[in-house]
Amino acid sequence: MMYIIFFLIVSTLMLISFRNKKFVYFKDLFLPISCITFILCLILFPDTSFKSASKGIHLWLTIVFPSLFPFFVASELLSSTGFIRALGILLEPIMRPLFNVPGCGSFALAMGITSGYPIGAKITSSMREEGLLTKKEAERLLSFTNNSGPLFIVGSVAVGMFKMPQVGLILLLSHIAASITVGILFRFYGEKGQDKNRSSGKKLWGRAKKEMFSHGNPASKNFGILLGNAVKNSITTILAIGGFIVLFSVIINLLLDLGIIHGIAGGIAIFLSPLGIHKETVTALISGFFEITTGTSMASTGASVSLIQKLCTASMIIGWAGLSVHSQVLSIISKTDISVKPYLVGKFLQGVISSCFTFLLLKISGSLPIYSLPVFSTWHSPNQITWQQHFLDSCTMLAYTLAALVLAINFLLIAKILLKTLIPKLNSRL
Repeated sequence: MMYIIFFLIVSTLMLISFRNKKFVYFKDLFLPISCITFILCLILFPDTSFKSASKGIHLWLTIVFPSLFPFFVASELLSSTGFIRALGILLEPIMRPLFNVPGCGSFALAMGITSGYPIGAKITSSMREEGLLTKKEAERLLSFTNNSGPLFIVGSVAVGMFKMPQVGLILLLSHIAASITVGILFRFYGEKGQDKNRSSGKKLWGRAKKEMFSHGNPASKNFGILLGNAVKNSITTILAIGGFIVLFSVIINLLLDLGIIHGIAGGIAIFLSPLGIHKETVTALISGFFEITTGTSMASTGASVSLIQKLCTASMIIGWAGLSVHSQVLSIISKTDISVKPYLVGKFLQGVISSCFTFLLLKISGSLPIYSLPVFSTWHSPNQITWQQHFLDSCTMLAYTLAALVLAINFLLIAKILLKTLIPKLNSRL
């Protein structure tokens, strides 16, 4: 019955669209067609709709909210101080040559890698609103800083879905390496020679110190106002994220129950089966196109699929992230002039590159280090994780990343001092 109703609606609207042999109304009718079909599915499949919505709300309330909300508040507070600008000056010599973005982009990169979706997009959007980034710089930065967190990759995917903690490091390294690769590729995107925040000849520490303590006006230093605004903005963002999670949880489960995803996967698998790609893999990829958790969960199953193909599929889905995450990003950047197109291209490339890196790492390590010790053994199975553990694990990874950045800055400055000292002596001897 559902297929008959769906066919009648679509065929009727298509006939209207093809009036005078011109496909003139399809763009305008696409949204009404989708909404009508979705409402009919909700009416005909109330049990699936209710259960999937409840599952989405539970996921948001027990994991996403407590894990991301503190980071949203902290990033909002830091953005209202001179810390981001000072960090941008210190890391300009690293971020500009590699990614063609200001040094402040390192904060979005570090938070995006350690805290997960959509922290990178939120920080990039805030920097654009404050004028720390040009339009092209913001689009470059967004293309590679909105990433999945290590807690999801190692905890949920490796431990919870694959039941193999030892593959967590391979998936995590592939994801981070693919992100950095996309960032390097996108350094050539957009106009050149017109970017702001170029380094001058002054000492970095002196400029950073001056920027740190001279930023802002006296009225903006009221901590109560700053904290209130940070909490309000963070609540608005986290509620929007929750809405997208619930909506796409319902959509993906309806598509699965209707058999639409399995039907499309079966048709595609006919052409891909000679390449050794199974129908289960295609089904997981299509599901992951919409929602990352469902896609990676389906990628971990399938008796006829080899383990290396399962891991490469999961890696591709994690890199792509799914339309659910992209909708959250679109909502976050809607108040800015940042285009979402470069971001979508970057996420597609990240999915493909991440899958290739996973394949190479598995081959180098001997297909799979079955007998190695578990990675991040202090991390627990998702069924045992509390929101406190989520928050503490994210903070730990953030601390490690920031420590690595500080060491990188120190080594860079030491190398700069040594070069300034040695080069004049070598020139005088020559």
